[in-house]
Amino acid sequence: MASEIVNFIYLSEMLEYPIIDSSDHRRLGRVTDIAASSGQVYLKIAGVVAKMKDFPAPLYIPWSDIILSAQKKEFFLEGSSDTPQKYSQAGENEFLLKKSFMDRQLISTSGNKVIRVNDLQLLVEGSAKGNPNLWLVHVDIGLRGLLRRLGWERIVNAFVAWLIGRNIRDKLVSWKYIQPTSATTVSGSLHLSTDTSKLAEIHPADLADIIEDLGIDDRISLIESLDTLTAAQTLQEIPLRIRVQIAETLAVSRLVEIIHEMHPDDAVDLLDELSPEIRNEIYSQLPQQEAADLKDLSKLSLFGVGSIMNSDFISVLPSQTLDAAFNQLRANAEKTELVNYLYVLDDANRLKGVVTVRQLLMHEPELLVADIMSENVVSAKIDANIKRVAELFYKYNFVAIPIVDGDGVMQGIITQRDALKSVLPEMREDTKA
Repeated sequence: MASEIVNFIYLSEMLEYPIIDSSDHRRLGRVTDIAASSGQVYLKIAGVVAKMKDFPAPLYIPWSDIILSAQKKEFFLEGSSDTPQKYSQAGENEFLLKKSFMDRQLISTSGNKVIRVNDLQLLVEGSAKGNPNLWLVHVDIGLRGLLRRLGWERIVNAFVAWLIGRNIRDKLVSWKYIQPTSATTVSGSLHLSTDTSKLAEIHPADLADIIEDLGIDDRISLIESLDTLTAAQTLQEIPLRIRVQIAETLAVSRLVEIIHEMHPDDAVDLLDELSPEIRNEIYSQLPQQEAADLKDLSKLSLFGVGSIMNSDFISVLPSQTLDAAFNQLRANAEKTELVNYLYVLDDANRLKGVVTVRQLLMHEPELLVADIMSENVVSAKIDANIKRVAELFYKYNFVAIPIVDGDGVMQGIITQRDALKSVLPEMREDTKA
């Protein structure tokens, strides 16, 4: 019976293969990583790194000097007596697949999340004589890849097949759709992304996670590749210390554009941490009214909610119809941080009530805002202590609380998230670590 032809092999499987002396079939060691050379659409395997008996340091063995037997699941090596002298260094343009890719973050081509590389699939280009060529063709991002690495694939797949009559599906991404954000030598690491045209489709929080894993040069490069709105939204998700580091490296003109798109409270947080020279230059380039508003926010007490207040919110009049209010919501939704509530103000901008989006959808569009608004609005004064406002969130479980001055004139909103960040700033740093 002919031996089974192996068309594909997974990196996790190869990392279990022993290295055998072809002359006497002694076990010499085991493979710990696989080296690949760059410069082509699909990466070609160029060698292995092995932990050999009697040699303390891992050794690099070129692909031309080792024979892969995929059927027997082992490697054969000839001339093993001079191994430490003959094999010591990888090529200049080679890098390690396990070290560079396994468990790294990959920006999903679906455009809305960051996923983990669980395994790598290689194509076996067989030959009648000598060693077959291996090409990296797919990245495995599915559950099956993770189970394979844990050694549970057969058991769990058999159970799932028995339970629902289907095998666990592979979830593979073609290597040709993957682009490294930075390439290094065999001793370095690699982060992955799709092409930058897809970055704007990814949630800013996911982009922020990616940026935090990059070096400063790659952080700047990635921010520069984003459109201004996406860059602003992403910066807002990054811990302040990293945000400041990036801002100090950007050109002031670019920074002005980004700050213009940021929520006022986040913009003030950033501006207050910059040097006076940079901060004043930014103020001079911003629209006059916007600069004045940011300066006013900056002057508020560090312990008052005004310092973290967002002045962007959606307001309506009691006399408007629900249809008109909904149109106003739709027109302002993109530039407003929160769209859960519409605040009802009188002609003097005093807070009179609140309407939720759910109420808008549940009632007839011909009704007036005054007919459905809640008049007992929980609000906070602009000089209220942040801790006190945080207690209101805990008590009422609101998503946002309106902020008013001493005359009841609405000044802005504070979100539950901003209140939590201010009361427990160390929590945010821990979640980003």
